[in-house]
Amino acid sequence: MSVKQIGLSSLCWLLCGLGWLHAQGPTAGSMLPEVPSLYTPFRTDVGGEAPTNPVTSATGSGPLSSAFRPAPAGVNAEGIALDEGSPPPPPMTPIPLAPPYSPYLNYPQSPCCCGPVGLCGGPLGFDVFLRGGLVFPIGSSIFDKVLLTGWEIEGGGQLFLFNRPSTAAWVATASISNIYNTTGNFNIPVTLYNVPVILPPAPNSTFPVRSIKVVPAIDLTVNYLNMTFVNLGIGREWWLCGSADPGQTQGWNWRVGFDSGGRWGTAKVAFNEIQHKTGVVGGVDCAIYSNIEHPFRCGIPFAGVRFEYNYIWTGLLQRQNPGDFQSLNLLFQLGVRF
Repeated sequence: MSVKQIGLSSLCWLLCGLGWLHAQGPTAGSMLPEVPSLYTPFRTDVGGEAPTNPVTSATGSGPLSSAFRPAPAGVNAEGIALDEGSPPPPPMTPIPLAPPYSPYLNYPQSPCCCGPVGLCGGPLGFDVFLRGGLVFPIGSSIFDKVLLTGWEIEGGGQLFLFNRPSTAAWVATASISNIYNTTGNFNIPVTLYNVPVILPPAPNSTFPVRSIKVVPAIDLTVNYLNMTFVNLGIGREWWLCGSADPGQTQGWNWRVGFDSGGRWGTAKVAFNEIQHKTGVVGGVDCAIYSNIEHPFRCGIPFAGVRFEYNYIWTGLLQRQNPGDFQSLNLLFQLGVRF
């Protein structure tokens, strides 16, 4: 036989003998710790039930104990997250039909109007008011001696800077006022110097023209005094029956306060002998007041009384004559707070 025939014959016998070969059977005894289990934990498609390890099942410990514990929610036994479905769709929001407006046009406000302001910490508020009442001259000047009880009328507004509970507020006031007093039949003559006097035209003149003559000295008596002012002031108010916010308290409320400020304006003094004289005047004032208020629809109407002291500097009677004016004013006021 040739070498080729011998090699082919040996290959055939080798292939035919593979059918009688068997693999080695499993070794008797306990399973080695480092060898993993041949079954998937909790697999029920083989044999109907999941296999158990008698050692780890009874004691709950061992290298394979974690394989037989229930998997946490949302993951499988191997710790892989389960597919819990797609997330819910986001809520539908309406599409704006117009571009957003600028904050300068919207003017957004908090529920308490303009929100916290400085150290006061509370909202803002404002009101409009009208005051009127009696003016009682006091003091020792010419005007104080000859002028009778007069009247004052005033109108304006106030800005409130409330504290957080809205039980007190700093108040800024701006107003316009007019004071008018007459002398009646009682007068004290005063001497003025270098007074321009308008002379009537001559009775026989062809062209009746009035002329002005400066009189070196003249005695005059006062007829009336009329003064108009622009007033600015600052004060403090307290609400004694709860909060000033009508949303927190209902019904009547009582508030008291005080203020002080300055005034500047013009005055006209009329004399019985010659024409009137005008000038610039200024003064200071301070007052205490009390108001009651009650919410009504969009506003809070209020009414009250005000007791005021005024000191006004004037140069209407020249320096040689004391011409300052002092008064105590009893005013009644009405208004609406917003």
